[in-house]
Amino acid sequence: MKSFLLLSTFTLATLSAASGSSDASYQNVYGQTLQSCSSDGMALTGYTRNGYCVDQNDDSGSHHICIDMTSTTGGDFCGVTGQSDWCSSEMPCHDDQSENCQVQHWCVCQWAFASYIANAGGCDSIQDVVCDAINIQALIAYQQQAGGSEKYQNALNCVLQKCGIEQDDSSYFSGLSMANRNGNKLQVTGRPMNFLVVAFALAVLGVVGAFVVHQRRSSRHVDSNKEGLITDHPTSYKAC
Repeated sequence: MKSFLLLSTFTLATLSAASGSSDASYQNVYGQTLQSCSSDGMALTGYTRNGYCVDQNDDSGSHHICIDMTSTTGGDFCGVTGQSDWCSSEMPCHDDQSENCQVQHWCVCQWAFASYIANAGGCDSIQDVVCDAINIQALIAYQQQAGGSEKYQNALNCVLQKCGIEQDDSSYFSGLSMANRNGNKLQVTGRPMNFLVVAFALAVLGVVGAFVVHQRRSSRHVDSNKEGLITDHPTSYKAC
């Protein structure tokens, strides 16, 4: 039974590791651990409402840009992009979702952000961004599209400018290209690997479960024989 519990624990841990990932696996534009966009006293942001600019599937997601909606520089994001005025609304708080807080730092769609820059009149005409909370996936996506789109090239340049990253830093762009290649590789080969790990873990759990059931049945069979011996031969039992 102890072996079964240990193997079950190992199996569950394997399943958990194969199916989940922590926020530490995401990077910001500096190649460091992605920081939370919203914080205590602000409305809770994030596509998954965990405070971070991440998505269910980060490679295809897009809510990766953290904007400071309270900054007075530049045009209002909601107004410039033609959305309803949720930018100045209140939503459940980052630290207490039973209360409402003002929208302040917010994760916006990277494609809407590119349009925001274009419609606002350029990078100097937008609100502030929170660089350590901007997901590097946004820059990877912009770099992919920059060759055929001036809008996305401008969006890429704008984030670099706002975050103090040299636009002619070849090593930085080489790193982006490498991250893009690694990301695609992980997306293609990572899922089958996770499937194999899960399948193996389930197989182990099934074998161990079958073994335990067999052991219990054998134990019950022995116990029933002992009970019969006690009933049929009480004298022999008492003599033991």
